[in-house]
Amino acid sequence: MNGFVRTLAFGLAALCVVLIAGTVTVVRVLKDKVDHRLLREVMLSPEEKSYLAAMGKRAAEPPPAGPERTEKEDDVLARVAELAAAEQANRLVAELRRSRQSQDERQSWLDQQWAEYQLAKGDLLRLQRQVESRQQQHQELVKTQAAEHARWAAAQVEEAKRVTTMREVEMNRYKDQTKVFEAMKDAAWPSLRRFPPRDIARYLALMDGKKAARLLVLAEQDADYPGVTLAIHKEMLHLDLEGITGDHAERLARLYSFMPADAVLPSLRDATAQEIADILVAMERVGQPKKRAEILEALRKDNSKREMDVQRLLTEVAKPAATANGR
Repeated sequence: MNGFVRTLAFGLAALCVVLIAGTVTVVRVLKDKVDHRLLREVMLSPEEKSYLAAMGKRAAEPPPAGPERTEKEDDVLARVAELAAAEQANRLVAELRRSRQSQDERQSWLDQQWAEYQLAKGDLLRLQRQVESRQQQHQELVKTQAAEHARWAAAQVEEAKRVTTMREVEMNRYKDQTKVFEAMKDAAWPSLRRFPPRDIARYLALMDGKKAARLLVLAEQDADYPGVTLAIHKEMLHLDLEGITGDHAERLARLYSFMPADAVLPSLRDATAQEIADILVAMERVGQPKKRAEILEALRKDNSKREMDVQRLLTEVAKPAATANGR
């Protein structure tokens, strides 16, 4: 049943569509083929026709005139114009005030910047003056120091000259006295024993080696002055003739080479093993190996342990020399 109704409804809808399409087609055909005037005659009444005919024959009417303005309206318009001008003027005045205020603020900022610039400029000028003052003080200090240095150098030169002169005078005096002692031979010891060991060592260092060795032997035999040879030996280890430090060990080696080995032992009794080894090595350099052997033998008889220490040091000194010769 429902299917029949649905089919019937579809059929009626299709029929309506066909009828509407046909009606529209007929109306369009009639519109194209029928004249409009004929339709107007059919559709309009006689009154409407006569009204349309009269309206077609009427002359054109002038445009409607605007209402006339009165004096009051002119005053209103003038007032409105004044208000508009006043508003424009107020706006311009406000803009001018804002511009003036902005300019004033800009000028105030510029004035502040100028004041800060002046302060900074003043600080820079003050700093520049301080720097210039410091530089001047530094230059004056440099000049003062240079002058003081030059004065000190001149004083040092003068002092060196004075010391050199005094040393030369003193050395000449020692040399002259040494010649006197050399001429006195053995009789010089009673005069020498009155000097301190330092001066005795200086006189002996300036003497001929054989004569100095003879005086050392006499000093060792002096029973009234025990230990003098040991004191002379110590002073000779530190002796500095004419302000020039020389080889003290070699000086003693030359002196001891003219003395008997037994007479040398008292001078070496308080010396260290290293000092004895240095003197014996120097004795080898001055060409006295025989005297060196005699002193070692005498040292062995006096103190065998000390002789072994000296022999060990001599062996250590000889090893580098032998290695260098082998190369």
